[in-house]
Amino acid sequence: MKVITPPGSGPVLIAGKQRGTDLLVDMGGMLYFGTNFQDGGATLWRTDGTPGGTVEVNRFAPAPRRAPRLGSLVAMGRKVFFEVDDPDTGNELWVSDGTQAGSRLLKDMTPGAESSSLMHHTALEDVLVFVRATFDSQPPYVHHELWRSDGTPDGTVRVALIPDDVIVQSTSLKVGNSLLFFLSSERGGTTLWRTDGTPSGTLAVKKVDSRDAYVHHVDPTGDVGLFVMNDGSHDEVWKTDGTAQGTVRLDSFGRSTRLLGVLGDWVYLGTLSSNMRALHVERLSLEGGGKARITTLDNPYANRPDAMPYLQRTLRSGGKLYFSMAIGGTGPGHQDVSLWVTDGSAAGTRFIHRPLDLSLDSSSPLFDTGHGALLFSGSEYGATEPWFTRGTSATTGQLADITPGPWGSSPAGFRRLGEHVFFFAKDDTGDQQLWSTPADFSCAARATP
Repeated sequence: MKVITPPGSGPVLIAGKQRGTDLLVDMGGMLYFGTNFQDGGATLWRTDGTPGGTVEVNRFAPAPRRAPRLGSLVAMGRKVFFEVDDPDTGNELWVSDGTQAGSRLLKDMTPGAESSSLMHHTALEDVLVFVRATFDSQPPYVHHELWRSDGTPDGTVRVALIPDDVIVQSTSLKVGNSLLFFLSSERGGTTLWRTDGTPSGTLAVKKVDSRDAYVHHVDPTGDVGLFVMNDGSHDEVWKTDGTAQGTVRLDSFGRSTRLLGVLGDWVYLGTLSSNMRALHVERLSLEGGGKARITTLDNPYANRPDAMPYLQRTLRSGGKLYFSMAIGGTGPGHQDVSLWVTDGSAAGTRFIHRPLDLSLDSSSPLFDTGHGALLFSGSEYGATEPWFTRGTSATTGQLADITPGPWGSSPAGFRRLGEHVFFFAKDDTGDQQLWSTPADFSCAARATP
């Protein structure tokens, strides 16, 4: 749809939220994204879904040793927030209204060229909340602060200081109009906190473990959130509505556990077998109890000592849960990544396709087009291209061969705007460009191995 990487300027890194989970963000019916170039330059873009309406909002001149420079995009109201690493101010929070004149630094929270380390960017109703970390050469070495911003310099302020003897964990979730995050320390245990972006609305909800436990997987499901916490010997599955009474442990497992999602009154999980060669699909009641194993997924590499399976991505669509299972390995990529679907029953848990994206530094997105099909990054002979499925192997096929040859186009970042889905993929030069497809596409499926 648009060449965003001119010849000779790549490779380009597309900037999104932290961990690259959201590469195109929707602000007021326009999609925003960022590009980071090898020479240290960066650009904030917007698109209305047409080639002519895909334009640069603000360009940041090349800066030595500062790539990538732009990232962590979050849309809120009529503003898009993002981080920029500038030679004069370091890495700080910026905001844009979609114009060059309206793109500005909000506040130099760490004055001068030193950078601010920011995390947990979360848009609530009318405010962005985030955590800022500062570092010291003396114990406790790391200090954390909770901040908020309404998109103005005066409205970008510190909400609360977080005690020095605790660590803000890297996992958080949004439930209702609150950010839920976890503080932990060896002395104080692990506590769930909640903030609405105000001092009075920032408080400890409940101590969830007397030890320094690690929360490693979350799943927001509207007004209720789920999280999995490892307390050293077990993985515990919890649910929370952001209150002490509504934060309860559902059950525990003596093995690695990840969330698949919720169907009806049940939460479904992927648990690792005791020999670490098989992945089980299990379920729990959202009211507690009812633990049951549904089925065990096929691992074609189970006889290999390094073939440990794990869940990569999950998506709820059409009353079913779709998920990808990766099989680890010692080589440059995964041994296998396969796509599955379940309706919560053994008979309704089916294999769809393999392989998906096999690279170690990325995983295939799963995207619901809204017209009965899912998009993902898959392959048949090694070249990764955009694929689709309607829930069975027979209704799965390749959407397009964007870059013919052995490497493929490595599509990522699917996002719908109007009646089209936009994404990034490599062209025949190997550079990332912006592409689109109708959301209600017509494409003949074919059976896959």
